Amino acid sequence: MYGAVWFTDPALLLPAIRERLLPGGRLLFSQRPPVEGCYGCQASYIPRGADEDPLVVKRWDYEPDAWERLLKAHGFTDVDANILAAPPGRRTIGTLIVRASARG
Repeated sequence: MYGAVWFTDPALLLPAIRERLLPGGRLLFSQRPPVEGCYGCQASYIPRGADEDPLVVKRWDYEPDAWERLLKAHGFTDVDANILAAPPGRRTIGTLIVRASARG
């Protein structure tokens, strides 16, 4: 969770992953779903020391259907992207889970 796919421009990362996957190989990743209305490249400020500016980290947030289009455009098939609801309790944010195959 919160790996390279979330923190790397998909236009750069997806072709590199697809190139390395053998036919039938699978790409699976999970991350938080996007905040409604906040899609594409987003920035997060990560606090550091009291005398330091925060670290800026970019992440890429898309709705499930947008991930499906991106992956298909980069040569993946059998793409499935869904948001798994949070379990019962105080937390309400689910998890985006994405699966895709390399063409055979």
